[in-house]
Amino acid sequence: MKAFAADIGRAVAIWGVLVVGQAISGMLFFRNVPAFASDGPVGPGQALLVAGLADAIILTLLAPRMRTRGLRLGLLLAAVLFGVQTLQSAIETIVFNGDVRMSSAMLAAIGAAGLFRDALAGVVVAMFWRGSGERGLPLNGLIWKAPVIAAFYVLCYFTAGNLIAWRSAAVRAFYAHIDQMDMIALPALQFGRGLIWCWLAWLLARSLSGPAWRTALLTGLAFSGFMILQLLFPNPFMPWPVRAVHMVEVGLSNFLFGVGAALVLRMEPHDRVLKQYA
Repeated sequence: MKAFAADIGRAVAIWGVLVVGQAISGMLFFRNVPAFASDGPVGPGQALLVAGLADAIILTLLAPRMRTRGLRLGLLLAAVLFGVQTLQSAIETIVFNGDVRMSSAMLAAIGAAGLFRDALAGVVVAMFWRGSGERGLPLNGLIWKAPVIAAFYVLCYFTAGNLIAWRSAAVRAFYAHIDQMDMIALPALQFGRGLIWCWLAWLLARSLSGPAWRTALLTGLAFSGFMILQLLFPNPFMPWPVRAVHMVEVGLSNFLFGVGAALVLRMEPHDRVLKQYA
């Protein structure tokens, strides 16, 4: 019970740091940006609180189950948070910027703000979970696992897009320039994103302790939760009806992908598995 209460306290503290960090980064990097009008179920302040709370809960679920501790733990979780929430979103924005229409200055400001906030969160995580820790699991077979995982991401991405996003009239109307894109280059680019996702999954899969199924669920939760609640924030680049559909699409596809990627990474060679039951 004491451990549970301590985790709640840590989650609240991380939540506060994330909210304050995002507020400070807003003053630093968005000083000349006018306030965005609310177009969804929540305003900017409410979105900040909800998304920050979700990030804090996920970080608090991950941190005590990681093998590493201290500064290395803080760096690792800050890298995962930034990689999922900012880096992968930025790449997708660049790909579809013909419709999103975000300036390079705004994209750079978002990246800098995310890096600042996530670094602060990493410092707090390092302070809360101190110690020497232990080495991560040796994950074998990356030569074949990495391309398999990247291909699995492409499958999840396009399946969810076709079955969920593209069935929405709002989404079809928003992406008016989709027909002008190179439909050969797009899967190749998403394969490249899949390799980045594989690296992020590797960071978690090698560091999380416990059974493979729990590692898979936590990885899926991180990949889904870190990304979708950012779509709550009102912005002039993507209207709420489109963001709402993307929340469902990305939430499901990222969760399933994260689970599958972690399970593949934690797979052992057949001879090692047989030895365990010999």
